[in-house]
Amino acid sequence: MFDQIFFTQVQFPTPVTPAEVERQMSRNAQNLQEKENGTQEELPANMRNADYFIFGKMDTFSRPPVTDFALENLFYMEAFSIFTCPKGFFTNRKDYQSFLIIYTYEGNGVLEYMGKSYSLGPGDGFFIDCRVPHLYRTEGDVWKHGVFHLNGPLVPALFSRYMENGSVSFYQPFTGNYQKMLEELLSIYGSVQPCRDWLASDCISSILTDLLRNASEEKETDSPVPENLRYLIAYMEKHFTQALTLDFLSRFSGISKYYLSREFKKYTGYSPNDYLISLRVEHAKFLLRSTTLPANKIALTAGFHDINNFTNLFRKKTGMTPGGYRKSC
Repeated sequence: MFDQIFFTQVQFPTPVTPAEVERQMSRNAQNLQEKENGTQEELPANMRNADYFIFGKMDTFSRPPVTDFALENLFYMEAFSIFTCPKGFFTNRKDYQSFLIIYTYEGNGVLEYMGKSYSLGPGDGFFIDCRVPHLYRTEGDVWKHGVFHLNGPLVPALFSRYMENGSVSFYQPFTGNYQKMLEELLSIYGSVQPCRDWLASDCISSILTDLLRNASEEKETDSPVPENLRYLIAYMEKHFTQALTLDFLSRFSGISKYYLSREFKKYTGYSPNDYLISLRVEHAKFLLRSTTLPANKIALTAGFHDINNFTNLFRKKTGMTPGGYRKSC
């Protein structure tokens, strides 16, 4: 693993603790006469609001600078290191503006997060929001683990969706997608090439989507979509241009309207009506891109029988009018 990736190795001959960091900062301030100059050295963001006992070995990857555009619009890696830490290592932190994936390569660790404790062995990992109080530590003699900090404007929403599965932990073998895509990401950052930030963002998106999909599949194994609901969704996807009222959908599925609305939202993330509107808007987008039909014809073909309603719903879903969408294609 990581055969083509360059790391810088750092040894911790003595433990790094908050007290030791404060002593070092004080010595630095005296040496540089920062107090006389009116400046004050600040703790790194990941060490604020934290207690820690770090020692052992760290192999760290030097990420090149990312553009302001990437920081504001894309997924991006903040840092990646591989820690090999003996018994006694821990990090106890909160209010750190970052998201974290840790993956175990050797030994054992423990995560404590949101009232739950997770045991971590080889192949086990977790994905957490570092703003929430969390503690992770070595369990046993040694814990070798990859520490991947990431961020981006869409990460909070994706993490919220990930948390709906009830657990922050995951398992993948060393030959799984996570390790393969992680090495691809480090290779992207380690090379000089056009569109590097975009390629890295796409790779991080794939990593997170894979974690989300796997977590969702595990949840569905425990709670599969009921058969009558699956038939109903399939029917809606084939007949969305028809007038499908909630009363009709309730009779079709044999479920009361209240229970149908609740279960449909549970398994799809949409209400029945919103799902129907989304199907119609997607079909209208296809027709706007691929035909020259006028908007009123497209509205009728997609299942909308009021052009004003079609325009309002289309704008709500896409942020554009049908005409504006056609011009952008």
